[in-house]
Amino acid sequence: MMPIEIKIEEAARLYQITKGTDNNNTLFDKDMEVRYWQHPEEARIRNTDGKEETGSLHIYTDGSKTEKRVCSGKAIFESGQNIKRIQRRLNKKCTNKQAEQLAILTALQYIE
Repeated sequence: MMPIEIKIEEAARLYQITKGTDNNNTLFDKDMEVRYWQHPEEARIRNTDGKEETGSLHIYTDGSKTEKRVCSGKAIFESGQNIKRIQRRLNKKCTNKQAEQLAILTALQYIE
């Protein structure tokens, strides 16, 4: 869990960037088609100083709904390694938001 000071520091940094007062010439993500997006499982997690983060737990969640099915899932990384990937198929009556919320809830339960 992140200390509160780090969260405040990140919020202040984001504020500087969005208001245009960032003097570090931060590079923003460029627009690209979805098919070129990197999957979270393939991403390397880096700190703001550019160093790869180690010894930490990262959980990525997602929920989706199509005409055929509703799914919820999460990918769990520890020290940069994928240690678990969980997918659940839900009732077709569920909404995309419910699938997203279930993924987040089960991620929080995993952390517990």
